[in-house]
Amino acid sequence: MAEHDPHSLIADMARLAPLPILAVEAESGQILAMNQLARDMLGLSSDKPSLRELFDNPSLARQFLLIARNNGFVRQFETRLRLTGGQRVWVLMAARLVEQDERNTLIVSFTDIHERRINEEALRESEMRHRRVLETANEGYALFDSGTGELLDVNPALCELLCYPRDALLQMAPEEVVTEDSLANLQEQRVRWNGSPHHKIELGLRRATGERITVEVSVAALSDQDGRVTSVFALVSDITARKLNEERVLYLAFYDTLTALPNRFLFGEHMEQALRQHARNGKGLALLFIDLDDFKLVNDRWGHDAGDTLLKEVAQRLVACVRASDTVSRQGGDEFMVLLPEVSDEADAIQVADKMLAALAEPFRLEAAEFTVRASIGIALCPEHGNTAALLRRHADIAMYQAKFGGKHRHAVYSDEG
Repeated sequence: MAEHDPHSLIADMARLAPLPILAVEAESGQILAMNQLARDMLGLSSDKPSLRELFDNPSLARQFLLIARNNGFVRQFETRLRLTGGQRVWVLMAARLVEQDERNTLIVSFTDIHERRINEEALRESEMRHRRVLETANEGYALFDSGTGELLDVNPALCELLCYPRDALLQMAPEEVVTEDSLANLQEQRVRWNGSPHHKIELGLRRATGERITVEVSVAALSDQDGRVTSVFALVSDITARKLNEERVLYLAFYDTLTALPNRFLFGEHMEQALRQHARNGKGLALLFIDLDDFKLVNDRWGHDAGDTLLKEVAQRLVACVRASDTVSRQGGDEFMVLLPEVSDEADAIQVADKMLAALAEPFRLEAAEFTVRASIGIALCPEHGNTAALLRRHADIAMYQAKFGGKHRHAVYSDEG
């Protein structure tokens, strides 16, 4: 078998290689030879320019040649080449220094990475845009490790919201800023991170100042290429003012603003609930209607501010006379109602009424004056005097007038005998 000419074999290898290959004079950078793939890729004619002329940045060409001469090789060197016609492409270059015909020659190969580099730059630009948005956003931002729950990143808005510097916040566990009543909710949401990648939760947080705030957290799980959740992205919005407004609206809907007692609507709800309970267990209940005697004289003589103060103290004394399961309500003006669920008999209701009359009879001191409050109390019992809210209210009202006509500052149990 005939032996191959080494020079011919090397030439064939360069010609058939699947990569563009150049032979370059190591000192000057002059291109000595190239294979067809290199010629096609670089768009060169038969003329062989210097390697420096191909580099978009000539200083990088000098750096590439220097590394190759000093080390004898270059494994990876990313740069952008300027092709014939002005097109610029990113390539990954490698080189090996060899001695040929008594001169140092670089065998240089190229790999086209233009599309990958453009995608990377686009991704980097996108990440930078997102980073700029997050850095300037009014909403707080936090990034967590989905496995450990470790806080990985925060933006200035979150630091400002929680009154912590960034370095201090990154060293803290979420449990250190989440209020105790929200910890269970936080743990529950962590379990859901893998199965529910997008959801919102409300949490109580504690600022560095000790102040409590309420936030809405929009959570999004971030996954790798295999679909495994790796991190959790959270946008944090301060909704403290909104929650306070909602609570204020609810308070106004259900409570008397002067005395903080349940209003007519909430008292009605408690009445219906007590009646349903009575229907189930058969235990009695009592309704007490309380009207303050001659209260108008207080307003006329001392003014409405003094009257309001007196009503608040009356409310406190009435509440002190009942159980936690009972309900005291201001119905309006100087009228109050008391619901006593699960009373055994008439005597239980009368005992509470007597206790209230005694409490109200104790002098009230407002500024330099003393007041004595008198009241008339009407009592209606379920089921003796009715088993609906409307009927019990009407009969308790009638009984209250029976007490008032009987001499005031006393109680009366409803009687249809007048």
